[in-house]
Amino acid sequence: MKLSQCVAFVAIADTGSFTNAARALGISQSAVSHAIAGLETELGVTLMVRDRSGIELTDAGRRALEPARGMALQEERVRRAVRAEPAEPEGTLRIGTSQSFAARLLPALMTELHTRYPMLEIVLHEGTDAQISQWLRGHSIDIGIVNLPKRGLATAPLLQDEMLAIVPYGHDGAGRPEVHIEELAREPFLMPVGGVEAMVRSAFRTEGLEPTVSHQVRDVNALLAMVAAGLGATVLPRLALPFALPEVRVLPLAPAIVRHLGIGTRLGSQESPVVAAFVDVARSLAARSDWRRIPLAV
Repeated sequence: MKLSQCVAFVAIADTGSFTNAARALGISQSAVSHAIAGLETELGVTLMVRDRSGIELTDAGRRALEPARGMALQEERVRRAVRAEPAEPEGTLRIGTSQSFAARLLPALMTELHTRYPMLEIVLHEGTDAQISQWLRGHSIDIGIVNLPKRGLATAPLLQDEMLAIVPYGHDGAGRPEVHIEELAREPFLMPVGGVEAMVRSAFRTEGLEPTVSHQVRDVNALLAMVAAGLGATVLPRLALPFALPEVRVLPLAPAIVRHLGIGTRLGSQESPVVAAFVDVARSLAARSDWRRIPLAV
């Protein structure tokens, strides 16, 4: 087994095609194809299946990817050590994130990553918490923002995010310092669909209640507009709220509900310099306080 074969295999898995892998490695596509054919012959298995939409790793390919990535990283470390170069992260980083994380921290996170590590190519995948976890386990992404705890993944705590009640301006509780979840159970409720739905439903059930769901809405902006129009109230995490809101009131919930967000990675990938770079930047931004302020109505 040759290092060049492992490097080609990892490049295909990361870029999604033989063409992109060849471009990233600076070699011909036929050289990439030859390397993979030789690796599959030596291992006696099929590592990937090609179709019009790209490539898909087989079960054997998914099992082989992390060991191959480790060999490729070791080769790069040797090259950098010989040249006495700092190990600046480079390559492609595939990040899984949800809409409930994107409004506040994601723009700052992307800007900081590009500033610190200009050689790092970032590819974003947006999905629900369950989808992000599945993508990590299936090696479709390298890192993801997930709700904790999370079994079967390597995770690191990132931040605690308070859930807030969003009510129309004319709501009975709009002038009070907080809204009890029992009040929300007695009126039309707009259920956020996706990453936080399970947490919202669990909060009601903990109090022995069920929400009167009038609509299920996936898009946060549409959800806020519906609250502003007086169609009901909802509950959203602080991170999901834009810094400027339509005409709604944002109030703390009683009892308080907090979700714990973490950085999820595939088991065995924590030592990657690209992953370490993301963790460092994400934690430094999460420690700031400006993202926690209550947004203003416009």
